[in-house]
Amino acid sequence: MNHSHRVSAAACHRPHRSTFFTLVRSEAVRLRRSSIVALHAVLAAAIGLAAGAYFATTPWDALLAYDAFVQLLGAGASLLAGIACGLSIDAERDAGEYANLLGHPSRGRAFAAKGVVLLGLGALACLGALLLFVSMMTVAGKPTPSAATIALSFAALAAGSTALYIIASAAALAWGRNAAIALGAFGFMTALASLGGLGNGLVTGTLSASVAPLALIAVPFTWPARLAALSIEVPLAAAPYEQEALLDALLANAAISVALCAAGTIISIVLWLIWVKRFEDRRRTKE
Repeated sequence: MNHSHRVSAAACHRPHRSTFFTLVRSEAVRLRRSSIVALHAVLAAAIGLAAGAYFATTPWDALLAYDAFVQLLGAGASLLAGIACGLSIDAERDAGEYANLLGHPSRGRAFAAKGVVLLGLGALACLGALLLFVSMMTVAGKPTPSAATIALSFAALAAGSTALYIIASAAALAWGRNAAIALGAFGFMTALASLGGLGNGLVTGTLSASVAPLALIAVPFTWPARLAALSIEVPLAAAPYEQEALLDALLANAAISVALCAAGTIISIVLWLIWVKRFEDRRRTKE
């Protein structure tokens, strides 16, 4: 009897270690009460419906219109990351000087859970906007990409955005919400410029990724837009057999872009986890 009592007491006093899944679920529940969710839903609906309504009723080439749309989503990913991470990190500071993050026994795991939830929310917003756009084009009788291409575009947007959420959360922690949003706005403009501007391929009838400066592939802000553009431009170039040279150029571009994005994302995750484990709020020490 005494032995069982000692076992029960030891079990009760054993330190509880939250699993990563538990932290993600807890973060998702907390975020559900935030205005950030509504912001993502409104943005996805507004962008998807507005762009869909416009291109469904105008004579632009439908597939190049899809190309322009995914480029817009990719360019906007850095701004969305800046807003989401800025607001979320700022709320943590207001609620208790980052106690939920810095005070957790596994600080890196707590930050990673927040990052995964925010990235997942952004990915869902992109998916919603994509589906709304394609649905409106389909209803209008316009040609649309295959389901595989749409899935590839979504994967490109989500994977290419991972590093942007790391950059935005680091900026929000180090310098505050406004800095994260400003950096996101800078990333938005950089991504658009890297592909020749908004709708450049649509207006000129060219495939933007084929003429984009290769030097900008190394800039993380360009990854979602470039990868998303390649997801539709490679199939477009593969259709007419006389464009073999263009297809080869796009495939080479895609190989370099994917490799750099994958390597850069892995490196940024590792560096970010090392940094947050040592992070101290300098703004608090100055107050």
